[in-house]
Amino acid sequence: MAIFLNKLLRTFCRVHKIFTFPSKIFLWSILTHSDDGFSGANFQRPKFIEMMEEIKAGKINCVIVKDLSRFGRDFGESGKYIEHVFPFLGVRFISANDGYDSLNKKDRNSDLVVPVLNLINDAYCRDISVKIRSQLETKRKKGDFIGAFAVYGYVRDMNNRNKLVVDEAAADIVKLIFRWKLDGMSALAISDKLNKMGVLSPYEYKKSLGLNYSAPFAKSSRTLWSAVAVFRILKDETYLGVMVQGKCSTPNHKVKKRFIKPEADWARVGGTHEEITTLDDFNLAARLMESDTRTSPGAETVYPFSGMAKCGLCGENMIRKTVKSNGKSYVYYVCCRSCKGVRIAEKDLTQAAEITLLSQGLMFYFAIAMTMKEQLVLHWLSAKFTRFPKPKF
Repeated sequence: MAIFLNKLLRTFCRVHKIFTFPSKIFLWSILTHSDDGFSGANFQRPKFIEMMEEIKAGKINCVIVKDLSRFGRDFGESGKYIEHVFPFLGVRFISANDGYDSLNKKDRNSDLVVPVLNLINDAYCRDISVKIRSQLETKRKKGDFIGAFAVYGYVRDMNNRNKLVVDEAAADIVKLIFRWKLDGMSALAISDKLNKMGVLSPYEYKKSLGLNYSAPFAKSSRTLWSAVAVFRILKDETYLGVMVQGKCSTPNHKVKKRFIKPEADWARVGGTHEEITTLDDFNLAARLMESDTRTSPGAETVYPFSGMAKCGLCGENMIRKTVKSNGKSYVYYVCCRSCKGVRIAEKDLTQAAEITLLSQGLMFYFAIAMTMKEQLVLHWLSAKFTRFPKPKF
């Protein structure tokens, strides 16, 4: 049979004549397993699982570790394997530095020492976890970037790994996304346009920089832009120069299932790096995403009153409909619930909005809104007035 041990324990085996004592144990080969880079608090380690499969297959009859902390730092799990699993499977367990050998029945003190050592190892792991969590939280509150990868549009500062600097190439794409959104394009239309332009998605862009980046949503050989990726950028406060971290956490060092923390508990620090977009554009984009601004089939931009015109009776959205008569097209807004008598022509609705803006002394802004950014003024208007005044027929 084989024996599971670390290379550093070969001398231990030779000096203590593990190969010949007891005489009933015969060794045909030696297997070495090492779980480098994995926490001892977790027993779902690849090499440990592989070792257990070999034990169950009858290929291993003796497990030797340098000390109990190398075997595991979970008090409950370590005790379960040493006191129950290994004896049941007929496996000898040896901890070299701790002087423990499950085959030595004469040493009764080991039955008391092993649980204590396992408890100490567990407490040590917990103590380290608390200290690391505290240090990371301190860095978050200072505005230091502690993430593994910078958000799209930024890179780590070569002189300070906890600071972000603008990546000009990716930042230009971020600015385009915000501009197109303010011009009325939907997230899906923006993603389609970026794909047609051949712009690398955030995932592919990080890979092109040589970063060892991976994501669970990457299922194809080449990841493209999607509406979700566009929304993620439009909602990210990082582009305002604000460092927001600590959104997710785990209950403790043993439970790795992540949960989303309340927003009030997030670490939010402003002015930590250069902004890519302005606060006005960011807030306007957020307002547009809250509204029902779906584009009509074949169109890239939304209509000026999309998601804004409300029914005066039920308060639901008005639907834009085009009616053709005698070779001409007439556009109306009607209630989505078909409330009786609720209908207004688009030209009358535009006139009503213009009159309201004139009464507020904002005609100059209305002229600007009808050119490049009509949504800016119209959404400002929607914040002031819950419903447009009914025109007189």
